[in-house]
Amino acid sequence: MVEQVSELRQLAGEKGMLMQPQGKGSATTSAPGLCLGRAGLFSTRNGFITVDHTEKYLDGFRWKLGIATNPCVQYRKGRRCIYCGFLYHHDPVSPQNAGRVIRSILDSTDLQDINRLEIYVSGSFFDNDEVAAESRIEILESIQRTRIREILLESRPEFITEENLRSISDIVDARRVTIGIGVETMNDALRDALSKNFTTSELVRSMRVIAEAGMSFQAYLLLKPPAVISEQEAVLDLLSSSDSIIELSRRMRIPLILAVQPFFFARNSVVAESASFWDAKPPWLYSVALSLKLLTLLKAARYPDLRIILGNENDIVDPILASSNYRSDGTICSCTENLRRSLVEINTSQSTMNEATGRILDSQCDCKKIWEGLIGSGLR
Repeated sequence: MVEQVSELRQLAGEKGMLMQPQGKGSATTSAPGLCLGRAGLFSTRNGFITVDHTEKYLDGFRWKLGIATNPCVQYRKGRRCIYCGFLYHHDPVSPQNAGRVIRSILDSTDLQDINRLEIYVSGSFFDNDEVAAESRIEILESIQRTRIREILLESRPEFITEENLRSISDIVDARRVTIGIGVETMNDALRDALSKNFTTSELVRSMRVIAEAGMSFQAYLLLKPPAVISEQEAVLDLLSSSDSIIELSRRMRIPLILAVQPFFFARNSVVAESASFWDAKPPWLYSVALSLKLLTLLKAARYPDLRIILGNENDIVDPILASSNYRSDGTICSCTENLRRSLVEINTSQSTMNEATGRILDSQCDCKKIWEGLIGSGLR
């Protein structure tokens, strides 16, 4: 993969696409995960609201709206993903009432500036034990009456079926719908170590169903999963996984979004409570920036229509330790807070992402030399 990075740099450079900003003048936005006037709007009167955040996205806003349904199937079977800290199951909305709850929120909210709505439940939108089929219909009928251009629905692969997706496309234009899957990595052994409990072949089957339905696919990829200690290995795994998903998407002709989630320690997660993971650390901010830069090269060289989103740790769970830069003694470097501010508008546009990653990678802090030694010269 190091050799591929060199080839990508050369190819992107030949095409005149090597990290050239596409323009300036983007509007001011809130930090990822921070509300713009919506915080607590429903959570104060409805304890089952788990996330209610808006952030600047493209030419409008993306709204992340989540409710506590019955637990994820992984949790119900006693084998939840080891990094998951989402445990808001004390007072869940019943599968039959989930539609009414979401509909009431949508009907009482000004959606004029929302161009992307992300619906989150405790696990999978298409799991009947979380959201009943009738509730899904009620939710989509409510969305159909709005001008929202994009709808994100998340699910594990086993619930992505022709029948379930057809029930959605019967109500809304399939081109408005994106199905998100927590892929995390395309390395089956590594994904198994995360207790995801699905294989790449199951993922590919789901992608085919999504493609045949005429919908878009969003792959969540984890940068530096807790089973990976090496900073270099973490970036290489992200690039290799991205490359594989891009190739699959090209063959299936499926619109693709890569959502990069830097690993963080979440309270109540297995990794936060197990001594066997104490040597693990979230990725360096430099690694986050480098990964996004290299993904931009992949986009330029192989999939120009690819969209890249950077996730954050502020949505639902309680983060203990997130992406940072580190001193030689392992403590968090003082440059971390300032460089994190560079990520505030990162999902606004590709040019904003280019500028943000450039600011981080151009840092002159002494800690950067430590990171350069960890990442190796082949990736820089």
